[in-house]
Amino acid sequence: MSEIGRKQVALSPVSTDYNAFCGLFTQAVEQAGMRAVPYQWGLRDLSRNDAVIFHWPDQFLNPDNWYATAKLLWRLLLLRKTHGVKLVWVAHNVAPHDANDSKSMLRSLFLNALDGVIYLSHRSRDLVHERYDLPDHIVELLTVHGSYPSSPTPFAAPEPGVPASIVSVGLVRPYKNLEELVEAVRTLDPATVEVKIAGKRHDPGYAAKLESMVRPGDPLCFDLCDTLLSEAEIEAVIDAAHGVVLPYRNILNSGSAIHALSRGRPVLVPALGSMPELAELVGKDWVRLYEGALCGQTLADFAAHIRRLPNGAKPDLSQLSWDRVTRELKGFFEQLFASR
Repeated sequence: MSEIGRKQVALSPVSTDYNAFCGLFTQAVEQAGMRAVPYQWGLRDLSRNDAVIFHWPDQFLNPDNWYATAKLLWRLLLLRKTHGVKLVWVAHNVAPHDANDSKSMLRSLFLNALDGVIYLSHRSRDLVHERYDLPDHIVELLTVHGSYPSSPTPFAAPEPGVPASIVSVGLVRPYKNLEELVEAVRTLDPATVEVKIAGKRHDPGYAAKLESMVRPGDPLCFDLCDTLLSEAEIEAVIDAAHGVVLPYRNILNSGSAIHALSRGRPVLVPALGSMPELAELVGKDWVRLYEGALCGQTLADFAAHIRRLPNGAKPDLSQLSWDRVTRELKGFFEQLFASR
């Protein structure tokens, strides 16, 4: 265990090359008074921690290897009992993306082993409570998904006669529902709107299917690659566009939406999960919601809205500040380590 007064918290992951949120969250943990270290699998390494925080515990919520997952879970339960190590889940998603919904004994054991859950929206908490029976002893924190510090290219509406540029950027995966976007662009006037899909072919078969759906004359282009885009590359794609569309099939929290907002670009998203809550926090001029399937008219309306935004406009992200997250994490950790 770490020294008294400065608890050691292992994070899985402590940071990533493809999602700045993890590193920003780790900084907030440290500013809340903890000593943050990378999560390591070894029993000896784990025993040195006062708490372990999992961002995306897919190995428990949708395990590929039952035996390996059971072994790891037994190890964590042993440390919890013998060393008092606290287990915490940041509930980005209720279940892993693109996963089946089959019940899992390991999932139940993991949830019952938790000491704390951190929610990034009210909707996150509601959905977790609806889906899972959490033990009474769990310490819960309702906070927000912090914004991404950045100095974006200032927003500028399209000049008359120039098409509004709308982009969807990130991993190309089925849950992103990009086939609906490909179909929706067919009714758009190329003189007024152009759409780009950019990112890594996370699912090559799905990416190939999308590319095969494009018809001659569609105002749509692809900029796909086989490696992860860096933060700088993602930001360059966002900055080159007037707006961002994220036509999720299913979503709870969207770091991609907040990243786009942090770059001063309006986003178009379905009214699912925490997206209506995000619109209330940031403003409906910046988070445009739609119901049902995405269609060409919705994209055209989004493009028209983009043209009405004044040059230099930017969203108010003050309610997504990391100072707020840090303050709320400090209270959470005090309660977590005071509990048995």
